[in-house]
Amino acid sequence: MSAKTPVTKWLIIVALLLLAFGLRTVALVEVPPGLHNDEVMEIQTTETVVNGRVGIFFPEDTGHEVLYYYFAAPFLRVLGNTPFAMRLPSVFLSMISMCVIWVLTRRLLGATEALSAAAGFAVVFWSVAFGRVISHVCMEVPLAALTAYFFWRGRASHGAPAVALWGLSGLWLGLSINAYTAARILPAIYVAFGLYMLLTDPSGWLDWRKGVAITLAVAAVVALPLALYLFQHPAADQLSFFDINRPLVELRKGNVGPVVGTSLRTLGMFAFVGDPLPYFDVPGRPVFGPVGALLFASGLIIALRRWREPEYAFVVLWFFLSLVPGMLSQPAPSYTRTIGAQVVLFAFPGIAISALLRRVRHVILYVALILLFVGNLAWTAHSYFVVWPRLRSVQFWHQSGLKATADRLNERPDTSPVAICVPDHLINEHDPWWKPARLHMRYLLHRPDLSPRYYSCADAMVLVGAPARYAFPDIAGVEQLRDIPIYEHFLGALNSQVTYLPEDMGSIVRVEETGAPAQLVARILSEPNGTLATEAEEGRLSASQLDASDNDAELLTYTLSTSSLKPGETFSLTTYWLATGELSRGLVQFTHVLSADGTIVAQADRLAVDSGSLLPGDVFAQVHRLSLSDDLSPGKYPLSIGLYTPSDGVRLQVGREDRASGTELPLESILVKK
Repeated sequence: MSAKTPVTKWLIIVALLLLAFGLRTVALVEVPPGLHNDEVMEIQTTETVVNGRVGIFFPEDTGHEVLYYYFAAPFLRVLGNTPFAMRLPSVFLSMISMCVIWVLTRRLLGATEALSAAAGFAVVFWSVAFGRVISHVCMEVPLAALTAYFFWRGRASHGAPAVALWGLSGLWLGLSINAYTAARILPAIYVAFGLYMLLTDPSGWLDWRKGVAITLAVAAVVALPLALYLFQHPAADQLSFFDINRPLVELRKGNVGPVVGTSLRTLGMFAFVGDPLPYFDVPGRPVFGPVGALLFASGLIIALRRWREPEYAFVVLWFFLSLVPGMLSQPAPSYTRTIGAQVVLFAFPGIAISALLRRVRHVILYVALILLFVGNLAWTAHSYFVVWPRLRSVQFWHQSGLKATADRLNERPDTSPVAICVPDHLINEHDPWWKPARLHMRYLLHRPDLSPRYYSCADAMVLVGAPARYAFPDIAGVEQLRDIPIYEHFLGALNSQVTYLPEDMGSIVRVEETGAPAQLVARILSEPNGTLATEAEEGRLSASQLDASDNDAELLTYTLSTSSLKPGETFSLTTYWLATGELSRGLVQFTHVLSADGTIVAQADRLAVDSGSLLPGDVFAQVHRLSLSDDLSPGKYPLSIGLYTPSDGVRLQVGREDRASGTELPLESILVKK
C-alpha cells in the first residue's frame, strides 16, 4: 500500500531508532532501581540454561515458557550474571520489535502510519519499560510481529515463495506460543481473520484459506511439544497463582461480572486507567496522554469504518483479541498479559494522523505533531527516570535499599565482614513467591571477597566481629537506628561510625574496634542494660570455654525478660548462639515450655537469620516471645530449645558452655504463680 520510502523518512526512522535505543540503555543498571523478585527468578532460570539445562517448559515458580531463556543465555555467558547483562536481551528484543512493527505497519497501512507507529513505540512508557526489564514477557512482541509480517508477505507472493513465507509466519507464531502464555491467543486472530474473509470475500476465500491454513498448521507443529508437555503436566501451568485467573473461573460458573469489570478496565488503559501494579509503570498511568488517546481513539474508529478492507480488519482483530488474556485475568489492566497489542497499537494514532494530513497540509500541523512527539518523549523520560524509581512502592518491590547497599560495598575497597538487616520475606527460604536477599545480592554485589550475612534485625541479631560493617537498607537516620535492638544495645555501645546511603536508602554502621563476635557479646552483656531483653540474668557466658566440638552451634547464653509470671502473661527469651561450623539454610529455632510430663504447653518456632550465610565464629541471636494460656496451673515449667530444618524436621546437634550437648538443650524453669 505504500511507495518506496524516501531518504528523508529513512533519516527520520534511523533517528527514531537511535532515540529508542538511548531510552532503553541510559542508566540501564540504575533504573529499574534494583531487582524485582521476578527479575531474580528470570536470572536464576537463565543461569540453569547457561549450565546446560534443556526443556520445553520450566515448571518452577509459576511455570514459564522457555524461549526467552535460550535467547538470554549467551548474554549471561559472555557478560556474566549481572543486571546489565540480563537487561540487554530486553533491549535487543525491543529494538527488533520496533523494526518489525515499522515494516509491518508500512506494508499494511502506509509509510505515514508506519512512521507514527515507530515513533509511538520508541517513546511510550509501556514499550520503554519493557525494553529494559528482565522478563520473558518481552519475547512475545517481536515474534508476534514477525508472524504478522510474514503472513502478509506471503499474501503478496505466489507459488512456492508464498508457501515458504506463510510457513515462516507459522514458525514465528509457534515460537510466540513458546515465549509467553498470553501468546496462546494469537492463533485465534488468524482463525477470526479467515472467517472474516469467508464472510466478506467468498470469491477470494480460497487464496486466504491457504495462507491461514499453512500458518496455523506450521504453528501447531512448532507448539505441539509444549502442548503435549502441559497436557501431561497440567499442574506446571500455574495460571491460578495469586488468583490471577479468577475472572475466567467465575465466567465458567456463569458469573460474567468479574470479566465485564476487567474488560472495561483493560479497554480503558489507553486513556483513563493504568496497570495498578508498580512493577512496570507509575500506578494508574494510562498508556497515552489526552492528545495521544484522542488520536488513538480516532484511528480506531477510522479502522472500524474501513472494516471491509482486509488490512484494517486484520489490525482491529489483532488489537481486540490480543487484549483477551488481560480481560480474563486480574488485576486489570495488565501491561504484561496485554503486551501482544503493542504489535498494532501504535498504528491507530498513525491512521488518524495520516487521515488528518490528507485533509490539512500546513506547517502548523507538522509543528503540532513534532511538539506532541517531544511532549510525549519528555513525559515518558520524566515519569520513567525521575518519578517512577522514587516511588516508595517501586523501591519496595525492587529492593532499592538492598541495591544501594550493594553499590556502596562495591565502590569501597574495605574487606571487613558485612552483616545486612533485611525484612523477613528476604530471609525465608521456603516462601513460594519472594526470593531471599542472598540471591538479590548475588547479582548486585560484585565482590567475591565479601560474604554478607543476612538477618531480620526486628527480633534477631548477627554479630560478625570487629572491625566489621552492619548494613541497614531502607533505615536512615539516628532515630530509626535507635529503634533497632542490635544498634541500640550492641553497635551503639561499641566504637562505631554511621554512614548514610544516598536518597535515604539506608545506613551502614562500621564498628572500628577489634574483637571476636563471642568476645563482643560477652563484653556488652556484662554492662548494664546490655541485652535485647529487659531483665538480663548474669553469668551464663564464658566464651573462653567454647572449644571446637562436633556441634553445629553452641549456645553462648540466654536471657529471660522474667522467670516468674501468671497464667495468660507473656515473656521473652533471647538466645545467643555461636556458629561452630557451616550451617544449612532455612534453620528454625524452637522454644518449648514443658509441663512436668514433657507435654508442650507453649512454644515458639522462629529464626530470623539466613543460617546458610553464617560463617564459623559468627554469633546469632533470636528473641522468642511466648504467651501462656489463661488456664495454666501454677508450678514450674522447664524451658528447652534447639535448632531444626523444617523441610525434614531433623534437629541439629547443639551444645552449650557447660559442655551439655544434644538435639535439645534444657534451660531453667519458669515459675507460674496464681
